[in-house]
Amino acid sequence: MKLRHLFFATAILSTLLFSACRHDPRVYPEPDPVPNLNPIKFENLTVGQKSHYLGLWGEDYHTNNTNNFGYTDDTLQLRIVGLDAKGFKVEETFIYTGNVLSWLTFDKDSVYHYYLKILDDTLRINPSHGTYVNSRIFGYHTAKNGLPLADIASPKIEISGWKTNLPYCECLRVGYTENYTLFGQTYPRLNVVVENSPMSFDGNGETYVFSKANGIVRFSTYSWWTQGGIGWDLIP
Repeated sequence: MKLRHLFFATAILSTLLFSACRHDPRVYPEPDPVPNLNPIKFENLTVGQKSHYLGLWGEDYHTNNTNNFGYTDDTLQLRIVGLDAKGFKVEETFIYTGNVLSWLTFDKDSVYHYYLKILDDTLRINPSHGTYVNSRIFGYHTAKNGLPLADIASPKIEISGWKTNLPYCECLRVGYTENYTLFGQTYPRLNVVVENSPMSFDGNGETYVFSKANGIVRFSTYSWWTQGGIGWDLIP
């Protein structure tokens, strides 16, 4: 049983801080002046690949309201900088202007490194040193369990706003989506992993939309306490 009443004030304060720190919503990002012609593709990882993501914020995760979200002027860059026995080494850089969302304040100037490796049709994310992966896009449970790269057979999932059409559940669910369009780019088929099991013990949930051919297309994470969160959408 969750002691919601003991922490109600904390949840309200967190929500206020989150709302105060977020940027004004933007419906559509400014187009990249130079198209990214060499993004990270899990089916053919190579040194030099680079993907950029636009930051988003969202609220009301537990409700059917999918439109309470927007974009910031922050970007996340993932670049494969090396290859060794551990796999493909990724450099993760957060690029921001002015204030950032409270979720990102504590490590806004950190540059993270970790490894990607494909084993048994699963994307494995491993730390470059130490025990844990430090990342703004690969959460704890995904870094621990990996992401399945084979096509997930069912069910079909729709994506609306910053969420899926799945009903609220503090559990793990997987599926796929078809013809998902993001920033003018349509993706024929993508896997969807909604790892909300940690929310059953007051942790954060994670959603990944991805494929072998396109890498991570969308990531979001959200708090059980505030039902608000942040994410990253792939810039074509």
